[in-house]
Amino acid sequence: YGYVTNSKVKFVMVVDSSNTALRDNEIRSMFRKLHNSYTDIMCNPFYNPGDRIHSRAFDSMVNSMMMQVC
Repeated sequence: YGYVTNSKVKFVMVVDSSNTALRDNEIRSMFRKLHNSYTDIMCNPFYNPGDRIHSRAFDSMVNSMMMQVC
């Protein structure tokens, strides 16, 4: 699955095709959560664009999303 933001940022999600529990609306919801968290990081005045993302909040959000899928 892929998601492109208005600012041309691309997110890609790879899922196991045998996992039929995921519906398209759930994938869309996950992309929105990911986009919102990414936007929060970009709005941080101490973040330098292009640097690696070092955020516990972002990491925990991604980990919790992945735990829901597994």
